[in-house]
Amino acid sequence: MSNIKVIKTIPDEFTNPTVRETTEGRAGVEGDKIVWTIDKLAPEYTVMLKFTCNITVNDITRRSTGAINVSYQAASSFAEGLAIDKFDAYTRNKFFIDTLERDEEPNIWDNKLIFDNSSEFIIQLFNADVYSPEDPSKKFVDIDPNDVPMLPSGAQWHSVKWEYESEDYPTFRKKLEFRVVPDYQYNVNVSVSVSDVILEIASITGEMIYDKVETPTYKAQDVIATLKLGNHGSAPLNDITILHQTFTDEYQPPKAEEIKLIWDGDEVEITADAVNFEMNEFKITLSNLKENSTGMLKPDSTLEFVYPVHCINPVRDSTFDSEITYLVNTFPVSQELEFKPDVPTISAIHIRRKFRIGKEVIPVGTLGHYKIILSLENIGESKLLGINLLDKVPDSFEYSEYSMTPEITDEVGQDTLKWIIEELDVGESLEISYEITGTGEYSPSDAQLAL
Repeated sequence: MSNIKVIKTIPDEFTNPTVRETTEGRAGVEGDKIVWTIDKLAPEYTVMLKFTCNITVNDITRRSTGAINVSYQAASSFAEGLAIDKFDAYTRNKFFIDTLERDEEPNIWDNKLIFDNSSEFIIQLFNADVYSPEDPSKKFVDIDPNDVPMLPSGAQWHSVKWEYESEDYPTFRKKLEFRVVPDYQYNVNVSVSVSDVILEIASITGEMIYDKVETPTYKAQDVIATLKLGNHGSAPLNDITILHQTFTDEYQPPKAEEIKLIWDGDEVEITADAVNFEMNEFKITLSNLKENSTGMLKPDSTLEFVYPVHCINPVRDSTFDSEITYLVNTFPVSQELEFKPDVPTISAIHIRRKFRIGKEVIPVGTLGHYKIILSLENIGESKLLGINLLDKVPDSFEYSEYSMTPEITDEVGQDTLKWIIEELDVGESLEISYEITGTGEYSPSDAQLAL
């Protein structure tokens, strides 16, 4: 190929076109076009032009990048039907024999026939005989025409070396036959228009949540992390990497088998080699998805990564402040997209429950009539949650007049009164009262039983 000219049209949406590199020829910007010229290009040889443009987009609509027009001169298959019917030719030729006596073996000669095409044409050597002057049947060189390639102008053909023993200078008889091969040249002018490449827009959305952001001190507990990634663009995603850092001895990453990958609502197996942990950084890598059974992550598709963060006996007031980075790319490879979602902080809460519970029995009115007062006080530094307050009524007593209606259970006997206190703030106290009346034979001390 020769006289090559490549013209790339730059659409109006693209600005600041700049030629960065050419491996062959000359290129420059001319108005709204990039023009690249190459004088000559050898067969099976690839050249490259790199250029950049700027574009700012506010939506995910695909963009046209402009057509490419190529013109050049080259060979073409239609010329294969051309042939030369008859021709006459005279040509120059040259051949010689190299004869070299061995350094360490006197009178032993190494010999080689060389045919040199000193003409301007292609020559076919179809016979070359070298034989002894005394015995023409003793041939040192005898060729098969099929083993000798066509020799273009300036080319040489070398025979296989042969050994000859003589005290005198060796002499040989030679017979060479060759013919001029007819050839012709032609030029073909070619013009090609390459349709423009559609620029897909890569865009992602991401979210990260924990199922809880507080963990107790000096206890082992898992906090479940859910990472969501959505393909919000028009280009499918071929490579996806999730980085979660920085882990510590108190806050440790999951193992590969603990990670759940949900792809558009369906759980997908994640291989162990896709998970890596080193230098306090946890990494999940989904690479070359186009070769996987899942295929690439298509537009409007979502991924969810669900895994535990192992909280291992964190000390008081310790925190897990981490950073998560999503890295994605398309196929063919483009500019890598990076997204960092907001990541909540996991805090170690020092919860130590301290409370005072009491029971007071007050005789009221007639014999066997008592008022029971249960008291609960939060004397610690943490809120109390989910307290079950129980009081067993002796079998010989009837109960009534509650200040707070209880649940009647048989947890510790036939009649157990149960109050559920959902929460009690620091320093807060609570009193619950009810009355009982004894019947039959009983001991008033039975009413002193508290749980």
